[in-house]
Amino acid sequence: MGSPPTFIMSLDCEGKWGMADRLKPYHHDTLTTAKITGAYRQLLGMLARHDLSATFAFVMAFTLGEEERKGFPVLELRDPDDEWLAHYWRDLDAGRDDGWHVPETIELVRKTGGHEIASHGFCHRPLAGIPDTAVAAELAEAAKVAKLKGVVLESLVFPRNEVGNLQAVSAAGYLGYRERLNRKGGRVAALLGEFSTSTEPQQPIGGTTGLVAIPSGHFFNWRFGARRLVPPARTVARWRNHLQTCAREGGVVHLWLHPHNLITGPGTAEVLEQALAEVARLRDAGRIEVLTQRDYCRREAGLQRAA
Repeated sequence: MGSPPTFIMSLDCEGKWGMADRLKPYHHDTLTTAKITGAYRQLLGMLARHDLSATFAFVMAFTLGEEERKGFPVLELRDPDDEWLAHYWRDLDAGRDDGWHVPETIELVRKTGGHEIASHGFCHRPLAGIPDTAVAAELAEAAKVAKLKGVVLESLVFPRNEVGNLQAVSAAGYLGYRERLNRKGGRVAALLGEFSTSTEPQQPIGGTTGLVAIPSGHFFNWRFGARRLVPPARTVARWRNHLQTCAREGGVVHLWLHPHNLITGPGTAEVLEQALAEVARLRDAGRIEVLTQRDYCRREAGLQRAA
């Protein structure tokens, strides 16, 4: 057997920030404060029913209330050279502010307890390919929000899954980050992969610059667009086989998605719950361990030091 059988679930919590530069009309109808908070309640209820912990990686600006935003000049001052935030300002000027700031989400997670609150950057600005000083500034703003909210950020999910500038991330005090899945063939290959029921668990990977590289895992099929062609039973079988192989042979199964996928992909929640029921069954049988990203980083860092 390889490494201990481990299950991780991480959630990219971002509201409209995730599509800041590519918002479509339907996003304004679906990514409302009411619908977003409803999705978080649905997810938290699902996790509670199966007594599972997860990592909620927040775009930290997403968690700010109206008064709190005034303490962040980067959001208030209109820098004409900031192409990323230009989309946000344009939406606010057009009266489309719903879905950009939903502080209720982080409060729901905090009140539920048992889950990790992690970082998905400050405003979902991609961190790879920009100067270390710009990465440091983004992560400093994220840390400022975390302090305001009374949480400590220990693991990171890179915006757009674009991994890079690890020295700056390490300097910001993170323990580790979720790696990116190296997949050939783009979206077509990803869709075709959803029809396969055999997926091998991943193994721990060597960290860089003192950081733990968390196995990338796989995106849970979001029943939207062409992805609706994947039969729910095939998705359930895919994850059950994945988990059972992990329980038998060791390794890591890392499931991730966005909470808003439950809004834009009707039926996704029902399929996800069946997969989580299998996680709970294997956990209760003592065959798999459920960890947050933070737990995993702490475990692997301890193993690396011991070696």
